[in-house]
Amino acid sequence: MSDFLPHPFWNFSLELYGAEGVAEACLDLQERRGCDVNVLLFCCWLAASGRPTLSADRLRAILKASDVWQADVVKPLRAIRRKLKDGSWAGALPETVDAVRRRVADAELAAEHAEQLELTNLYAAAADRALHRDDPPEKRMRAAVGNLGVYAVCLGVVPDDKDRTAVATLMRATFPALLPQEIAEAVGLKA
Repeated sequence: MSDFLPHPFWNFSLELYGAEGVAEACLDLQERRGCDVNVLLFCCWLAASGRPTLSADRLRAILKASDVWQADVVKPLRAIRRKLKDGSWAGALPETVDAVRRRVADAELAAEHAEQLELTNLYAAAADRALHRDDPPEKRMRAAVGNLGVYAVCLGVVPDDKDRTAVATLMRATFPALLPQEIAEAVGLKA
């Protein structure tokens, strides 16, 4: 990872994705709802760092560009990596197949990093420059939930309790100082 350009969003993503339950929540939303994990993390990062809430129009414009990268680069790499992991390769040494899978996984990670940089560039090109870093965590958390709600609208998804549970997991990791009850209320989970 040393050749990756440093960026606050990338650092945030690594930390958040490594938090308890976040990877599973993101992958669940990816598999069930077609979410892009980078966009999920982006929605959280924008709010956590005090950036204004996304409008549906702004997010659609960002998604239009990032969806092409996902479709043409990230998803094909993911499919190859999974095929190498799950496939049976008669005559191939398992160590060799595993080495190829690791290299494809590295390429997939590099493609994810490139997408994150593009997301921030696309946002910055149209963004208001005013940051609200001093807003209380409750307000920033509600902005993150709002961003994820806008993303659901863009995907045509009506969130269910499983989605709300995944979002609550993201919020707990993004805003650890907030009470679980406060988060559950904000995402629409019944106590």
